[in-house]
Amino acid sequence: MKQSIDLFRRYNLQFWAVVIAIALWLQVHGQGEGSVSMDVPLQVQALPADMVIVNDLPDHVRVTITGLQSRLKDLRQKDLIMPVNASDLTTQGVVERAAHISALTLPVGLHIEKVQPDRFELQVDRLVTRSVPVKAHFELPEGWQATIVSIKPAKVQLTGPEVWLGALRAVDTSPIRLALTAGAFETKTGIESPSGKAIRLTKSKVEIVVKGILVQKQKTSRRHKPIGTGVKS
Repeated sequence: MKQSIDLFRRYNLQFWAVVIAIALWLQVHGQGEGSVSMDVPLQVQALPADMVIVNDLPDHVRVTITGLQSRLKDLRQKDLIMPVNASDLTTQGVVERAAHISALTLPVGLHIEKVQPDRFELQVDRLVTRSVPVKAHFELPEGWQATIVSIKPAKVQLTGPEVWLGALRAVDTSPIRLALTAGAFETKTGIESPSGKAIRLTKSKVEIVVKGILVQKQKTSRRHKPIGTGVKS
């Protein structure tokens, strides 16, 4: 009798072990697998402080993720970032970098099937500081002109990629609009943002004082020579 009870208990435990295993398998695999494509922000990471990327990179990459449907439903796009490691970029030039797929953290049961694009060309330049002359930018109606203009400070410090700052001959002030009254003027303004990306003022804010004389040009009238009306004899 005792042997029968022990045998029943043994097979009973095995039975429930099989039932639990099947239930777990169904929970994990019974829901099926799928895939989802989403735009993930691209982020250049660990770029040295004295270097800068000067070419345009895509803001996002297209990532296809496959795995369990239940996990895909819980996936949040805002929590994902596709990093590009730039810690070793210490010299100027053009380098190719692959998306750092292994650094993209996904829930268990999900994996990346495809990334588009998966490689990027980075144009790397050195970050420098230069003194650049300031040029007054007047917006005056036709017939008015600013003369004997002085600007203080005459130069400002700009920080940016060496390739762009080397070609920058002057930086404009913000547009200056004067009251249309002939005579001496003095006005304060700022600096117009340079067109080159990643160029900025070394100081967060600079006040430019512009002085000069506003004059109104005289309109020149054309004198027409009278046509002769004499009669031949």
